[in-house]
Amino acid sequence: MAKITLFGLAGTGTSSVGRALARKLKYQFYSTGNFMRDQADQLGLTIYEFDEMCRKDPNYDLNRDKMIEEFGKKNDNFILDARLGWRFVPDSLKVKLECDFEERVKRVAFRDKMDVEEVKALTIKREESIGDRFWRYYQIKDSGDSSHFDLIIDTTKISATETMDQICQHFNLS
Repeated sequence: MAKITLFGLAGTGTSSVGRALARKLKYQFYSTGNFMRDQADQLGLTIYEFDEMCRKDPNYDLNRDKMIEEFGKKNDNFILDARLGWRFVPDSLKVKLECDFEERVKRVAFRDKMDVEEVKALTIKREESIGDRFWRYYQIKDSGDSSHFDLIIDTTKISATETMDQICQHFNLS
């Protein structure tokens, strides 16, 4: 039994790895990125427009964070893809996925069927916005600080399956 939190910036593979790992372990998978995209779609917004809305109204972020914290306390056997999962589910196995910026941008552009240069500019703006909000809400200067994690994997040149295998091997999960 385990709670596993995955941290990674857009394009590092947290959703792909999380879904694959959940299937393998027969765990529940939850992604705040997917949840945010669904909320944006329901409001008729892009993820970038929704991010701007969250920047202006902290209730979106704070309610989502509270939901994550409560979920972590009440559940077991799950994979959580959340940038602050390590904070809100402190008894989890904490994994950080890293990836070269240019590769991340290419992956997001492919996924979202967008121009690479546009994604690059939007990604920089969005990551700054998220970082500002983490500081404003929780005084967290660097949510990806390596000291928060039990395992760090660079996904730049490896597949989601290879990443999943490294996680399973490191934590003796089958």
